[in-house]
Amino acid sequence: MILRVIAESVLGLYPDAWRQRYGEEVADLVASRPVRVRTVLDLIAGAADAWLHHRRIPGRRPFRIPAAAVLYALGAALWLLWNPGVRDPQSLHRVWAEATRMGALAHTLEGMATSLFVTAGVMGALAAAPVVLAASSAMGGPGQGLVTRVTSRQVVRTAVAVAVPIVLLGYLYYATAFAGDREPLGDAMTGGYLIPPVLALSLPVIAVAAQASPPASEVRTGATVLAVAAIINTLAWLPVTALMLPGLAQASWTFAAAVTTSAAVGICMAGLAARLALRHGRAAMSRLTPA
Repeated sequence: MILRVIAESVLGLYPDAWRQRYGEEVADLVASRPVRVRTVLDLIAGAADAWLHHRRIPGRRPFRIPAAAVLYALGAALWLLWNPGVRDPQSLHRVWAEATRMGALAHTLEGMATSLFVTAGVMGALAAAPVVLAASSAMGGPGQGLVTRVTSRQVVRTAVAVAVPIVLLGYLYYATAFAGDREPLGDAMTGGYLIPPVLALSLPVIAVAAQASPPASEVRTGATVLAVAAIINTLAWLPVTALMLPGLAQASWTFAAAVTTSAAVGICMAGLAARLALRHGRAAMSRLTPA
């Protein structure tokens, strides 16, 4: 009896497409025959084989991880990397001490990195502005359809919702990199941890607006701005790299690994947000193109 219950539970481990096609037949087979340990082991092995070869199952649907989940995971990774990265004062001091041997160039690179991150952040925060303005106009437009007015309200509500965390991130950036006496190298790379989430937070506004045809050109404009911001975010890591290389041997390995990983994660996060925004822009414009 216990083995039969276990065998029936193992059937739930098979891919959905497999269960839809073969599940009922195999369940009837298990119910009509004695269940032994060998039977359970065969079912477990079959489940593993079905997952390894699930692409061959007829009628299967491609497995896709939601983009929102990926962006959330990347943002969480940046937050976890914050302490071993920007908040490692000993490694920051050692690396910056070596960088100052370059003279005025070190301060120039530090200012360049900060300026690029700030520019990317401002552009990312304002990327949805054209969409929000168009949606605000459409909300009260008597000539607009019901669907357009409803979508416009959703755009405005989404913009208000994401504005709060964007402002909080901006304040955290200011308090960390500009307020008080801090390590210049830490100030230079702080934007790499806080700007990619700003770009990702602008994406929902563009995604909602892309569902309606009237603001299609504004959606494309916002997506383009977000893509440029992602490129600037990537470029900002170049002066940071130039500052770190001379003194990297003086830092702890955890610091080097954390900063390297942070750069890769932040660039991927900003790039993914820009890619998704451009996709929404193309989809919105395609609705305006006659078939």
